[in-house]
Amino acid sequence: MRTIIIFIAAITSLSSCQKLLDTKPVTAVSDEQPIFDKASSETALRGVYRQLASSGYYGETYVTLGYFPSGDIKNLTTGGAANLVNINFRADDVTFNTAWSAIYTTINRANHVISKVPAVQDPALTPALRDQYVGEAKFIRALAYFDLARAWGGVQLILEPTTSLQNRPVLKRSTLEQTYAQIFADLKDAEQLLPDGVNRIRATKRTAWALRARYHLYRKEWALAEEYATKLISLTADYKLLKPFNTWFANDAIGTSESVFELEYSAINPSTIRSQMQHPTNGGTYRYAPTDKFVQLLNDPLVSGGRKTLIGSVTQGGTTIWFGNLYYRKNATDPAYIFRIAELYLIRAEARAQLDNASGSLDDLNEIRKRADVPISGAANKEELLLAIENERRIEFAFEAHRWFDLARTGRAKAVLEALDPNTKVEPYELVFPIPITQIQLDKDLEQNPDYSGK
Repeated sequence: MRTIIIFIAAITSLSSCQKLLDTKPVTAVSDEQPIFDKASSETALRGVYRQLASSGYYGETYVTLGYFPSGDIKNLTTGGAANLVNINFRADDVTFNTAWSAIYTTINRANHVISKVPAVQDPALTPALRDQYVGEAKFIRALAYFDLARAWGGVQLILEPTTSLQNRPVLKRSTLEQTYAQIFADLKDAEQLLPDGVNRIRATKRTAWALRARYHLYRKEWALAEEYATKLISLTADYKLLKPFNTWFANDAIGTSESVFELEYSAINPSTIRSQMQHPTNGGTYRYAPTDKFVQLLNDPLVSGGRKTLIGSVTQGGTTIWFGNLYYRKNATDPAYIFRIAELYLIRAEARAQLDNASGSLDDLNEIRKRADVPISGAANKEELLLAIENERRIEFAFEAHRWFDLARTGRAKAVLEALDPNTKVEPYELVFPIPITQIQLDKDLEQNPDYSGK
């Protein structure tokens, strides 16, 4: 791809698209189609959201990068996923290339909106709408670069639309600091441009706050992580922890008050991750499943409580078979959960622990535990709190894109995963993934991450 092959934005006529932008659906458009009025601006923005939800990105592949190497998921097939589970990261693994390509395609679509919408002259596209559309695209670009950064480190920062091999940029990889600086710049712009208010399937100012809280957590900017998490937690009329635990996912409602931001799917545009998790008796292909040890944790009422509903089981031939149950809808219309209010509580708990506010940290941690119907924590000092929060995130986000990235960002991957399985070995360089070999072959300016040259 080199982030530079011709990008095609497949925009299909879906009811979810109508809800997203309140416009009439269209069939298919290319990124090269001019953005010249309100309708074409909306179509282009719809394409950005669709790509964010694609199977290569939050529809499946990128999410699996967050939990395949976590030690909690076993692979039931052969090939690349098995290498991820075993932390034998290889540059020729198609999973890495699929996610990388999907994220850069998302960025390219966002670049078209950011670059072209400000110049649109259409009375129907008011200044407020113009700002909103650009703000949404900047938020999504910030999220995409954030996801690249936490997975691969510093990357090529492509900020203008690319339509062909002839106009592709010639760029070296930016440093991690430079990549984070671009993410921060886009987030600040998005905050200024986006409207306030609740919208759980479309970026608003509050969605930017959620990403800022996560961004500052990864950057170890504890006071800012606490500040931005608090902005959302304090909006108790709009965002709250729901009981019982499975209320936020085990129903057909769109965007419960647990959700800050999620991505919609439909029967025509289904979520592919559901099939991979669910057992064939539920219409799935059952390609990956929780490990036996993780099943024990999720079934432990003192650890998991109501979160046991994240797994389901069938009995065949006297054997109980466990599977992930977060994506449960038989028509595969389960949303992709990007930000939940539970994450904001745990971000603030971690930030407060790092700021030596033990009582505040414990309060936030115990809000999560009380909602899950598990005993409150008695963590008494900073070290105990941080370990308790790490373990809570493991259970709370069992099938979301967090666990591996949590262990990598805290430097805990080696200690935790080698203790979990003595056969697992985590090398320091494996805290970031290898750049896909396909990308390096296409782009002489793209350098591999250290120590992956032979893999």
